[in-house]
Amino acid sequence: MSDKRLLVFYTVAKVLSFTKAAKKLHMTQPAVTFQVRQLEEKFDLKLFDRKQNRIYLTEAGQKAFYYADKIFNLNNEMQHELKILSDEQNTSINLGGSTTVAQYLLPLLLKGFLKEYPF
Repeated sequence: MSDKRLLVFYTVAKVLSFTKAAKKLHMTQPAVTFQVRQLEEKFDLKLFDRKQNRIYLTEAGQKAFYYADKIFNLNNEMQHELKILSDEQNTSINLGGSTTVAQYLLPLLLKGFLKEYPF
């Protein structure tokens, strides 16, 4: 399934409006409707009921929203955790000192540091 269709469905379901979802996603309203219809056709189920210029999630739509919410929350959590790992791995230390310190003391200190914190 295309991430785009799921994101479009999820956004429409959150705001309960094709027009508002289109604005939020920087898409045209017909493009949003098309994406949702494709998803409905894929599962051969209606995801929204349309009554008096309002839309409501059907039972299938509620289930789809439940799982889409889980998917997007897990995706956000994964991105956050991977960013933390990336930031930890890309940490740098700048050291400075006089010529004597840099030549004689710093190598000894770095040796101990690298034993404790290998990269």
